[in-house]
Amino acid sequence: MINFRYLPSLTLIACVLIGVSCLALAARPSDSATCKISCTVASIAEWSEAQFSDIDLGELTVDNKQAIGEAALTLYTNGDVTITADNSSAAELSFDSHVLITKYKLRYNRLRIKQTAGDSTVWYPFDAFLKGGADIIHTPSDGAVEVILSVRASIEKATPQNSGQYIAVQTLTACWKS
Repeated sequence: MINFRYLPSLTLIACVLIGVSCLALAARPSDSATCKISCTVASIAEWSEAQFSDIDLGELTVDNKQAIGEAALTLYTNGDVTITADNSSAAELSFDSHVLITKYKLRYNRLRIKQTAGDSTVWYPFDAFLKGGADIIHTPSDGAVEVILSVRASIEKATPQNSGQYIAVQTLTACWKS
């Protein structure tokens, strides 16, 4: 025979057991999947190497008072850029207190029409070279231009007092043109 006085307790126990099993079913272990997302903003301008190859102008003499040399480097770009130059005394060929007349110019290797490039410059003294910058216009189907840096050294009069090895460092900087 059923004792009805325990019925409310049994009902409560049954509800608790059913609730616990429902909670256990609701709290099943979950399964997750992750996805790493990345996006790179490309450099506006990047040189193919950290520096141009060295330019050796050879010797200036009593008979040979001028020397010209050049070096080329590829500039990769995905937009219009401006190239500027170092106009400090570091770009002037010097030895002790002696200096050579130092001039630079810039040109680009244009092998085809509609190629990323700019206008070539004329010879400028080291302290005025690319003073206002040289613009490179990007062509969407082309992302590189060969930049050719030329240097010209000259001396008015070669003497034993001004003989020696003259050194200069020219730095070209490519900046995004806004």
